[in-house]
Amino acid sequence: MIQLLAFLPRAIIAAVILIFFGSFGTFGIFLGIALVIVYIGLPFWVVFVRARRPTPGWLRFEGTSIVVRTSSDWVYVSPKTIEWKTPVSFVIKSQGSKYDLLFPTSESAGRASVMLRTAIPMIQELQVEVQI
Repeated sequence: MIQLLAFLPRAIIAAVILIFFGSFGTFGIFLGIALVIVYIGLPFWVVFVRARRPTPGWLRFEGTSIVVRTSSDWVYVSPKTIEWKTPVSFVIKSQGSKYDLLFPTSESAGRASVMLRTAIPMIQELQVEVQI
């Protein structure tokens, strides 16, 4: 409900933009639609980009799941696959989410992978083929 109230002023301003540019004919309508898409879409794009920004995190093993800590919250993840990207990074994928983990050394990435496979025996490990 709060998000709807925050979106309402943007929708009113978007309607005013469309009415104003609509008075200039077909070209104005297209220009107004493009401006509204940028005006409404830019905040969503910024949120999406900030969410994909690398942040330091921690892993904690609890039974058959792991807990990933990013910034201030702990997220429980039951990974199904480990997909290696490079010797120092891999992606753990679970139902509906994935986490790209980057380690300082290949040894620490290997240890984390072994700990994952030990804690969750049903996890699949995929090697990414690199073409040179």
